[in-house]
Amino acid sequence: MSIIPSVAYAEKRMTVGYAIASFKLTIAILVMIVLITAPNLEFSSLRQGLTLAVSNRKSLRSPKRNAELSVPTTLPTNQSIIGGVQGGHWEYDEHNTPPYVFSPQACMASFIDQRDCIKTDKYCRSNLTNWVYKDRNNKHYPRFDVDGFRRNMRNSRIIFVGSSLVRQQVQALVWTLGHNEVKWEKTGSTCSSRRVCMLDAIGNITICHRFMGSMATRVYHEGNFTLDHHLRGHGDSSCLLLDEMIAEFNEFDLAFVQSIAWFPGLPRVLNSSSSPFDWVSRMIPKVYYDAMNVFLSKVSRQTKTVFVLGQTGTKCANKSAPEPFSVDKIPNSYGWQLAPKLWNVSLSLIQQKEIIVQVIDAREPLMQSVHAHPSPDHDCLHFCMNSAAINIYLDMYWAEVFSL
Repeated sequence: MSIIPSVAYAEKRMTVGYAIASFKLTIAILVMIVLITAPNLEFSSLRQGLTLAVSNRKSLRSPKRNAELSVPTTLPTNQSIIGGVQGGHWEYDEHNTPPYVFSPQACMASFIDQRDCIKTDKYCRSNLTNWVYKDRNNKHYPRFDVDGFRRNMRNSRIIFVGSSLVRQQVQALVWTLGHNEVKWEKTGSTCSSRRVCMLDAIGNITICHRFMGSMATRVYHEGNFTLDHHLRGHGDSSCLLLDEMIAEFNEFDLAFVQSIAWFPGLPRVLNSSSSPFDWVSRMIPKVYYDAMNVFLSKVSRQTKTVFVLGQTGTKCANKSAPEPFSVDKIPNSYGWQLAPKLWNVSLSLIQQKEIIVQVIDAREPLMQSVHAHPSPDHDCLHFCMNSAAINIYLDMYWAEVFSL
């Protein structure tokens, strides 16, 4: 029998092939339609879609260190494993043992920014570490494990990228590891964004903070209006998008990115006749989307990346206890009401572009912590450094990243 297929058979195989190709194209078009409309979906729907989109690309994770860390790339949907931070609540426990005891002396000997020391000492109550977070099953959320962190992250280099909110997390991590005297190594570069680092000698773990304000990929024009982000001056971190700055992340095994804090203030900072407040407010989600698309896409190709959704400003005056979180309670001071839009833009971006990052959603416990800000200083954005609120970041990083 001849092994050469007949003409009829060949034609049949081609017909089947065309049918399969046509079916795949139809599916692709339907998926694109869904993704284009994704920014209008609620957060819960985005979580489900993002889990599917990212799980389909697990094989494309960055090589080298990423595989060694074995960090999940999907959203934290399995609450039985991570403790169920969503739907949890704070309870007061006067017998709670804090991860560190704040003292002005130790703070002044180890600070990244001394304002964290001054505000905490002057404006914060002393019992803020007595609050503990319990999950939806009323169980204690897992606490940060110092020994486990040093064991699992030994010989690693970790960088935290973001605003002063991220700086506070790094400060709390250093104190939790027992470092009360720290000389931060400041790294100079052509980028205006400062980087500071320290070494945890016991675990041989390098811990760095790289400042990120807001940034833009280009100048935006619409009619007679122009949005030139460089005009903001201080806080312009657009230099981080340059390839030579992105290359810096290749030095690190793990990068935490929290990026929203400075963007809501842009309408107020850039407000002018050629860049009016309302127009800039409408443009910010686009500016943010474009900037984070470039940044996250480039960084995540070479370094395991964790994208963090954290707090924005809230109504904290005269608060002495946590309160349930509601978006309606976000004041419009400094443009904070833009933050929920940018939260959704973040998730839409990661879903649409299938960016391989792990997402940690710490918003619920943090936005409940209205009592943990230095409110007498009219600061309802930063946390007191002696509060359990700032440490919930570390607890979540342990439960969802470092412990795995």
